[in-house]
Amino acid sequence: MSIEFFTRLPLHGETQFLPGDSRNRGDWHPGGPSTGAVSGFAVGDHFTYIDYLGQVARAAEINGFGGALMVNAPSGEEPWTVCSLLARETRTLKFVTAFQPYHYTPWVAVQQAATYQRATGNRLVWNIINGGSDAIQRQVGDYESHDDRYARATEFMDVVRGYWHNEQFHYDGKYYHADGGGLRGPLKKAELPLICTAGSSVAAREFAAKHADFYLMRAEHPDEIAALIADIRARALKYGRNDIRFGLSIDVIARETETLARAEAQRFFDEGIAKGAVKARAAHAGLRTARKLSYEQGFTDKGDTPGIDDFFIHPNVWTGFGYIGIPPGCALVGSYEKVVARIREYNAIGVDLFVLAGYPHLEEAYRIGEHILPHFRGERAALARLPETPVQLHAANGA
Repeated sequence: MSIEFFTRLPLHGETQFLPGDSRNRGDWHPGGPSTGAVSGFAVGDHFTYIDYLGQVARAAEINGFGGALMVNAPSGEEPWTVCSLLARETRTLKFVTAFQPYHYTPWVAVQQAATYQRATGNRLVWNIINGGSDAIQRQVGDYESHDDRYARATEFMDVVRGYWHNEQFHYDGKYYHADGGGLRGPLKKAELPLICTAGSSVAAREFAAKHADFYLMRAEHPDEIAALIADIRARALKYGRNDIRFGLSIDVIARETETLARAEAQRFFDEGIAKGAVKARAAHAGLRTARKLSYEQGFTDKGDTPGIDDFFIHPNVWTGFGYIGIPPGCALVGSYEKVVARIREYNAIGVDLFVLAGYPHLEEAYRIGEHILPHFRGERAALARLPETPVQLHAANGA
């Protein structure tokens, strides 16, 4: 089985400390006194938060990551714009831009993507998302129900493939219509971006089964990840597909010894408890409509004074980040040797792509690149699209 590694860029502020802490790099905090190295930017400063993200992106490329995932949230920088800016500061790094079909018409998405691909040598990856909170969707003007959002996304991708592979594409759906459009001229040379998606609802799984090259997951116990992979594979087979692959987003606290790694986890955990991050997380969780992961279900059973040991759900797999409100919530905590072993364990059950990040992102890109990634040099395979299935080509041809 092949393996590849991406990292994640913090589009809503660095997280060396708790989110929003004024000691973090960048200006994503309430204001007031700041000791962060590059905090408190003003528009027009000669060095901005985007410049810091550029440092992280270059560090990722230098250290051998294949790409970087951009997180999309209404409270953060817009991912596609950041991808475009950072593509010109790197040479080979792929960029995963997360966006919702609600944000674009299929044609605008196709034209923008083709232009980006031509300018960067096909380094764009799409992460099609549909929102994990009905309340937040309404804040940005999207009033479709959960399942209808996925139905819309399915049509969106049908039309995208149609435009991309045909100069005269016709489509008549519930959400989208097309009457003869399609890529022409030099834009036809560009490759359709690889398609990623996530989500654990039935609607999300069906969308992934039909359209995703990679299904992205937040880390859980390996047994639960294996069961989820089996379910998605079975659904994909209904569409004649056996080529869907799987990615896992998980943070990393890796050090020379177990003791040092646990000490860093303890630092985060103690600060989160002291500053009431647990209550803030609980209040925010009420806005979510996405499925709670199994370890999140158990947070209320931890009592008033839990310790970091209470959050290990598997050797070196620690959910304490989730308890104190640091997404994606799960981290590999341990010595370099143990972290490598856990990555191999997840890889053996079907995970091809690992999205790894640590805090602060800049320094941890070097740590992971120097102590973790070299163990996989002979096994890595750059992300590429497998041949499209008859079902996908059938949709792309407007049938």
